[in-house]
Amino acid sequence: MEFLFTPEALISLLTLTILEIVLGIDNIVFISILAGKLP
Repeated sequence: MEFLFTPEALISLLTLTILEIVLGIDNIVFISILAGKLP
């Protein structure tokens, strides 16, 4: 389990987390725009 706490592993985990958050927000905005266009 030591490999989880290397700087490379922490940086990649942080990058993935940020990407997930950004893409999640992007999807929420996209879905709300689509829902707004529905009759």
